[in-house]
Amino acid sequence: MRLIGAVRDIRRQGTASLDLCFVAAGRLDAYAERGLNPWDHAAGALVAHEAGAAVLGAGGAAPSRDLVLAAHPELAEALLPLVVESGL
Repeated sequence: MRLIGAVRDIRRQGTASLDLCFVAAGRLDAYAERGLNPWDHAAGALVAHEAGAAVLGAGGAAPSRDLVLAAHPELAEALLPLVVESGL
């Protein structure tokens, strides 16, 4: 419940790669999801990373099936513990 209180809104646009590109373009502040296969997020994660977003996995590791989180680096640092704690 702490996650909902800390964010304004949670939305899902469609595909993981599109959502990650929306982070890169500034249309979304952050993106987080669990259970993705590498082919679901690889291209979008690269686009987000190249645009300056932090693209992280659980514990700040590389993104994986366990977690993909992308956001501005300062926002990602604040959001990562909330996402992990929430079990998202």
